[in-house]
Amino acid sequence: MVVDKFAKLLFKKKNHHKCHPQPNEELPSSSLHDFHSYISKHIDQLALELKPESEILSLSWFQRCFGLLPIINKVFAKLLVDIDYPMSKWNGYSVEVYLNYTMSLLEVLNSISSCLSHLGHARLSLAHGLTLVENNKSLSLARKHLKAIQPAGRFSTNFGKSFHTHDGKGNIVSGKELIVREGVKEMKSIGFWVCGVFLSCLYGDAKPYMELRKVAGGFESSIVSTIDLKIGEKLVKKMPCFSEITEINNFVARLVAGHEVKDDATKKFQINLCEVGKIFDDISTEVDDLFDDVMTQRTKLVDGFQLRK
Repeated sequence: MVVDKFAKLLFKKKNHHKCHPQPNEELPSSSLHDFHSYISKHIDQLALELKPESEILSLSWFQRCFGLLPIINKVFAKLLVDIDYPMSKWNGYSVEVYLNYTMSLLEVLNSISSCLSHLGHARLSLAHGLTLVENNKSLSLARKHLKAIQPAGRFSTNFGKSFHTHDGKGNIVSGKELIVREGVKEMKSIGFWVCGVFLSCLYGDAKPYMELRKVAGGFESSIVSTIDLKIGEKLVKKMPCFSEITEINNFVARLVAGHEVKDDATKKFQINLCEVGKIFDDISTEVDDLFDDVMTQRTKLVDGFQLRK
């Protein structure tokens, strides 16, 4: 649809100016098509890996979803190279659109970092409590540390209000500017979908997902709609949580209740706890790297735009 829309705009422009087509006129539309196709392959693969009968999401699966964010940034950078339209050539409105989106993304990434820090402390407390149990220490002392991993605090209903920005409707563009807008729009949709679902599972509340869905203008027309159709409704209807965390909390409940727990079950719990910790540490590193990358791109864009003035 995007390519067709671009083609129609290009056709009107050619007729208006009555000029002959140039050899590279199809380049922008084909480059946009390649941009969408490459990302779609990753989205489709993730959708295939998602078990339809699963009621809750797997953290290990979602880690791969988060890996989409640096990928789409690189693909967008390649798109700009393919159409020979670096950020230094963008018009003022495109600069504003990109800066608004990335500022929102930076705030969301900060929220994710805060949640991951909370979960890290909870995991360390659990590990210490389990050590006390294994060393035959006082169960009452261990119980102070053996607590279920709770959602990352209360969710603020004001979350995301500052993200609502002018969407640019009515601002007619064509050619390379249209390619830039469509690319940023797709980055925004995928970025906010991933972060919204992740935050909802960390908060145990669908509000982050719903808020960022609203900010993105919905996901129906985005490439990410393939996955959203599978999990969006489930996410809203029940308290979201990752399956690995649910398993850990169920084991802790049995242990604290005094139920007999076999040694092999305890060892499995230790392994699960370590695996979850490793995933959270890896995602935390990815969040930091993405934050730095976005900041670098913002700085380059602002510096280049100021030089033009």
